[in-house]
Amino acid sequence: MVAALFDDGADAVAAEPDLANRSKSFSVWQYGAARGVERLCRAFATLDVKTSWFLTAEVADRHAGLTRSIASAGHEIASAGLSFDPYDAHSSAQSLENLRRSRDVLSALAARETSGFRLPLGNWPPGFDKVLLQAGYGWSASLNGDDVPYTHPSGLVEIPLHVELEDRPYFQFNFTPAFPKGLGRIPDYEGVLHNWIAEFDAYRRFGLCYVIQLRPEWSGTPGRISLVEDLLRHILSFDDVWIATGAEIAERQRRFGLPIEDDHPIQVFEAYRREPPIDG
Repeated sequence: MVAALFDDGADAVAAEPDLANRSKSFSVWQYGAARGVERLCRAFATLDVKTSWFLTAEVADRHAGLTRSIASAGHEIASAGLSFDPYDAHSSAQSLENLRRSRDVLSALAARETSGFRLPLGNWPPGFDKVLLQAGYGWSASLNGDDVPYTHPSGLVEIPLHVELEDRPYFQFNFTPAFPKGLGRIPDYEGVLHNWIAEFDAYRRFGLCYVIQLRPEWSGTPGRISLVEDLLRHILSFDDVWIATGAEIAERQRRFGLPIEDDHPIQVFEAYRREPPIDG
């Protein structure tokens, strides 16, 4: 699965609110809407790859033309909420209203129903899978505790993610202010491609679900788009690989997926939360 994360700088402002008032620095993140989205879409069209795009309703509405063009190219539009919100700070009722409104906006812009969700910020709240189902979603790509899709006890499908398959840890960079704090140097492009291909080859070897996560401001630059193209060409060179959208993966999981076991990470986490606190 190719996941395109179009946050339009909301992720950066959530971490460093002062960035919103620094036009020079913030323009680094605005590059995605200005150039990166279209460049990624051209690469996907050239290689005939369908992807899943995650946007908040706020970003989608602000860039309605781009959102419609993404959807009209056959890509899936999935939700990252109404705005860049920490759902662990909301009540269930507030989250439900937020999620429903987001889904309505995105479905209208995409001209088809939005079924997927990605947690934009914060921790996964207790019972959040049930809230997502109630809001009309069928799958999530938010948690990390596996290498294959699994189904929450509620019936919500989860498509796990991993940080080594993101572009942001490699390429997010700003000098003043230093963002992220303690930033290193931008790595060698060939090294990044090597890492992503090595991960793919291992996922293919073990029959797992590989999810590459790309942001238009980082991977949509003139030089880095070649990394995306080279990675996808490598993936497409195999005839036993299925490049699918999140909705397609979720449907397959609902049809063929096995129930999670008692020692699955999501079950262990739930059991841990139910344990009484230890004094002292």
